[in-house]
Amino acid sequence: MTASPAERKVRGSNFVFFGGSTGMGRAAALALAGRGASVLIVGRSEKDGQAAAEAARVAGAASADFLAGDLSTMAGIQYVAEGVRAWRPALHGVLHTAMTAFQGKQVTADGFEFAFALQYFARAALNRLLVERLAASGDGRIVHLAGDAPGLFKPDLDDLQFERRKWGFYKSLLGTHILGFLHIQEAARRWRELPVALTATCVGPTKTKAMLDPRMPLSMRFMGLFGTTPEVSAANAVRALTQASVQRLSGTVLRRPKRFEPQALRLDCGDAARLWDITTELAAQRGLRLP
Repeated sequence: MTASPAERKVRGSNFVFFGGSTGMGRAAALALAGRGASVLIVGRSEKDGQAAAEAARVAGAASADFLAGDLSTMAGIQYVAEGVRAWRPALHGVLHTAMTAFQGKQVTADGFEFAFALQYFARAALNRLLVERLAASGDGRIVHLAGDAPGLFKPDLDDLQFERRKWGFYKSLLGTHILGFLHIQEAARRWRELPVALTATCVGPTKTKAMLDPRMPLSMRFMGLFGTTPEVSAANAVRALTQASVQRLSGTVLRRPKRFEPQALRLDCGDAARLWDITTELAAQRGLRLP
């Protein structure tokens, strides 16, 4: 790991952890809590979420709260966005770690393939719904935890819900990471005049509740069993949220989990712009207006 740079002042600053009840999100939330930040943990499990909030208070958080919400649904995204906006008028950072998967294709009530709904659409929608609150802090940061997905897993933008293509676990899971990269690249371009920086930090196999879920394919559970700790995997995300300068950070990906080496995303600009429009349209069709 490269040497840590100076950190910005985060004591009393406001950070939201989507999927922060367990695993890497919880580890990152506790790291910020230990620096005296105010943290909001968002997740589905009341028990896990309240336990994480209490652990954050013990770690030294200025305040720690839990917001229950299902980010795989349009209604859940709207509810959570409203809850976050009610929590604080300005946000200094958000971290997206919510992840789950199944061995077969699952479709949400909104008609979205499940991984697309949770690991791409919810992240993109929440970023857009909260960007004004992030900009209001004067130094808002958005971090996605992701995997270093090879280009061969690039999704078909004309078939994001696998209605024509054959669904595959890795095709679905890794494809959402590439969609996230496209979103980060396009958002960084559109928001270049705002004090908001976006990046993705890639992680490897990690011992998390999600990776050890019996619904996961055996290969994923095996990697999770012998993976690293959530604290190690969350280190780059914590650094992205806390380092003093965001110069050359926005619109990047950190592909190597054990080195802090931001690389500019250089994906197809046309695809990035088109995905932004597709996301806007999908939301509007279901009653959600995205800025």
